Amino acid sequence: MLIPTLSTFWREKRYRQLTVSTIGVLVLGIIGYHFLEGWSWLDCINYAVSIMVTTGNAEVYPKSDWGKIFNVFYMVLSVFLILFFINTLQQHFHESRQSGKIKRKRHQKIIEKKITTQLSDDE
Repeated sequence: MLIPTLSTFWREKRYRQLTVSTIGVLVLGIIGYHFLEGWSWLDCINYAVSIMVTTGNAEVYPKSDWGKIFNVFYMVLSVFLILFFINTLQQHFHESRQSGKIKRKRHQKIIEKKITTQLSDDE
């Protein structure tokens, strides 16, 4: 079930762009923290992901001035990206729901038409 969902998600251009943007911002954060703060790659991944999902980490934080400035911009960018991600998912589910309703209405009309055709043929 997960593979077909991810496949469908990747086929649509707006979802693909969103995924690439999210990965790009994450990589930017990892590289930025690594070079500005001198952290290990694992610490950078951990911190960048925790900031991106807005949980943060009180035990680890940038200590250099440039690291703090980068952190502010990374946090703002991450929040906007997450809000955009949530909005896109909401639109996807709304469109899927509407598509399902339209399909059910079409199916119902086809069934009604067949029933009336059969009733008229029987007479």
